Amino acid sequence: MRKAIFVTLLIVLTTYPVSADEYDYDINFEGQGIFGGNHTFTDNSTAKVNGNYTVQDNTKFTIEEGSTLQVWGDLRAIEPPQLNIDTVANVTVPIGFLAPQGTMRIVFAETILFNITVEVDNYTSIVRNVSQFDRQIGMDSENITVNISHFGFQQIAIAEIILSPEGDTPVTRAPDELSGNGTSFVIPTKNKVWTIDVYGELYVEGEIYGAEINCYGTCIFENAELFSTGPINVYGTASFNQSFLSGGVSDEDVIVWDDAEITWEETNGTGGTTDNWIRVLSTRTIGVQNSHVTFYGYDMGYDGIDTSPITDNSTGNFQNYGDGIIEIALDVRERLIEWQDGNGDYHSEQASGKVVLATPWGTYEKDIAELPKTNHFDIEIDLPMLKFDSLVESSDTNNVNSRLGVMATISNEGSQPATFLVDCYSNGTEANVGVNVPYTAEAGETIEIPMNWDSAFEGEKTLECEIFVPYQFYNISVLDPGTASTGIVTWEDPEEEADSLFLTVAIGLILAIVGFVGYMVYQQKKKDEKDYSSEETLVEEEDPEEIGTIE
Repeated sequence: MRKAIFVTLLIVLTTYPVSADEYDYDINFEGQGIFGGNHTFTDNSTAKVNGNYTVQDNTKFTIEEGSTLQVWGDLRAIEPPQLNIDTVANVTVPIGFLAPQGTMRIVFAETILFNITVEVDNYTSIVRNVSQFDRQIGMDSENITVNISHFGFQQIAIAEIILSPEGDTPVTRAPDELSGNGTSFVIPTKNKVWTIDVYGELYVEGEIYGAEINCYGTCIFENAELFSTGPINVYGTASFNQSFLSGGVSDEDVIVWDDAEITWEETNGTGGTTDNWIRVLSTRTIGVQNSHVTFYGYDMGYDGIDTSPITDNSTGNFQNYGDGIIEIALDVRERLIEWQDGNGDYHSEQASGKVVLATPWGTYEKDIAELPKTNHFDIEIDLPMLKFDSLVESSDTNNVNSRLGVMATISNEGSQPATFLVDCYSNGTEANVGVNVPYTAEAGETIEIPMNWDSAFEGEKTLECEIFVPYQFYNISVLDPGTASTGIVTWEDPEEEADSLFLTVAIGLILAIVGFVGYMVYQQKKKDEKDYSSEETLVEEEDPEEIGTIE
């Protein structure tokens, strides 16, 4: 299935260069050549690559919206390839019945620094501190399998395999002639060296080697061969049909971002531990009521991990603190929500979670049975909603330093209970209403709270009470309304009332005594006047008798 890739290197000197340009017209690239620089396709143009072309490092193809690049031939990086070996790999080496016996030499891309295990024909060797490995094998077969395993401490790759049959000329097997589970065809630097940015359409029915492919528009791969292109980034739409991918430079052949679309039919990927494709969320956030809400995640991402408690600004960006948005997955693997593995089996994240708001009123939680597979979603915790209905005094007058009964009525119109405190003030000063203890109102319940108010000072006063709201409810409405007040109460001093009564009684008594004495004096005077009048009458009656007697 694979084509010989080194043919291009042999004809480089005989090909002509294709310099950087902008194409606003249809064009065909035929024969052989070398691409270098930047090539942009615009104005609904169509470019067809029908020949075999080598692509220089840092070359870039940009397909603008409405334009199309069709690859029927080959576009290959100038870098020679190597065969990447996963932690467990089965390398199939074509022998072709060269001879009864011979020597197989495995040439590694770099010196092996850590132990690796090489098994051929049931004979196992531990290899270390070498750049090549020789083994006598039988060469009277079509193929032979070399099993290689290692612990992943070093990237292991095969540059070539040299077969030396007894009595005959050595034969070299290039990386593109090798295959097997756990192998991939890659660029030695492990980096893609040229780029295709697709905003319009890319259609491939040929071969591409060593390209970074970014599909913002539409990418169609029909019977295509893609080597060392992994991962292909899909932001728009990509379809793979009867194609072959050997990515190797990452753990996946294709990354589908956010809600981009992918179709994968009758297509073989790198295989082994390299997934065919994965879907990753570029961001994964949750909007909550304030920065005091905490998120807990369970079975999240590719590894199905449980998160530690996460709060607002878990990224450490203080400019965003207080925005009520929690970054619930900081690691890419936690944002990986679905994938198709190297065997072609589909998997999907089965994550759940909960949000928690811990306050002095109580701890409030909301479970998320299935964590949405989206960049962002909002959730609201059910909370209490307290209403201060009334504050009624038992009398509008009272003596200072004496208790006055006051009844507070509070309703909870929310869906959760609350255990709260009530603070009271009078004329701007904290009021004494007895022992201030927490009160509990269940969801939908109305409670009455008896209070005993007293004042040490006289005058007209009003009691004002409010429900104390903890800071954990910042920017959340949990009161409607949260305050109430009594009518005006007149506070009086009972000692002043007694003094006033005594003075009144004393004055009354004095007035009564004065009146009585006056009355007695008047009566005595009146009696004296009467007695005097009687004596005067008696004298007047006796005189005539004396005058009228003549002796």
